Amino acid sequence: MQIATVKGSPSHYQIGEGALKHLAENLNDLHVERIAVVAGRTAWEKAKPYLPAAFIDKVGEKDIHFADGHCTVERTDKLARIYQEKQIDAVIGIGGGTALDITKAAAANAQLKSILIPTIAATCAAWTPLSVFYQEDGAHSHYTEFPESNTLVVVEPAIIAEAPVKYLKAGIGDTLAKFYEARSLVEAFYPAGTLPVWLQISQFAARACKDILLDDSEAAIQACENDQVTDALIRVIEAIIATGGMVGGFGGKAGRIAGAHSIHNGLTAAPQTAHSLHGEIVSYGILAQLAIEQDTEELRKLLGYYEIWGFPTSLADFSIYTDDRELLEIIAAKVTRTEESIHLMKEEINVNTVIEAFLQLENFTN
Repeated sequence: MQIATVKGSPSHYQIGEGALKHLAENLNDLHVERIAVVAGRTAWEKAKPYLPAAFIDKVGEKDIHFADGHCTVERTDKLARIYQEKQIDAVIGIGGGTALDITKAAAANAQLKSILIPTIAATCAAWTPLSVFYQEDGAHSHYTEFPESNTLVVVEPAIIAEAPVKYLKAGIGDTLAKFYEARSLVEAFYPAGTLPVWLQISQFAARACKDILLDDSEAAIQACENDQVTDALIRVIEAIIATGGMVGGFGGKAGRIAGAHSIHNGLTAAPQTAHSLHGEIVSYGILAQLAIEQDTEELRKLLGYYEIWGFPTSLADFSIYTDDRELLEIIAAKVTRTEESIHLMKEEINVNTVIEAFLQLENFTN
């Protein structure tokens, strides 16, 4: 029997109108006095009206590390050293995936508490105890899972409702991949027999992600476009942040990433994707993974939803064209690096497999 390690959730999770007003109480309960803040510049301004005045007064600009650029090993290691020297108790991350990943990595390296306040719902970064690292030029490098769960996650839905809708769409794409990638991983790792209970919970969460997103995404997107907090939007936010995080938290390697994320990683080698969001690229990766799996029924079903949601369905949507064979081979070579998770799928994967999937997908959408 294998040993299972489950990090199903943060130590504390709060969501609701006015949740951030209790931040000072939360810090007191967690015995946190000295804090540092990592924030996106826009995120900091958007969060300010929802934060306690005492907290705003306590945090000066000198105490904030603004998350310009990417989450890199060098950057997070440097912050960890600074926080240790200053004897910080907790790092508070405010923003999207970059700010939160920097926060988690710096806190983990310095052995500090991590308090995460997502201002967009583009990924499950607030939930998962891992950080995705990039090179300085924005090319994907690797991800690192940390030994402890995040300390506290606080979600104010109104901030997310006021954010640009493109971030919510990215979150929908990234979270929808949870179902398809976890399904692929389980098929590869557990071809027969009853799944362990912890993995059944992961699979239940993955199915919930898919069901909620297919049912509620259209209404949630409309709510976000109108800066409105609705029940549908809250369900989608929680599917992205909480339920999506539980897939990997309970499933471990069998609930993390497979083909769709490897295809994302490969596409970051194309300069044309430099301004595309992570989840936007992953949403295309789902389609390419389904093409590899030859699941044309599910592929056609998703294309219908993608059309409604305004999601990319072809390489041309990223200004990448199939007659540029050299670029396709560069992308496919990165997709199929030895360390990539696409090799965890049961299918045999190589450069030609990936390129054929791209071409097959173009035939579906043209």
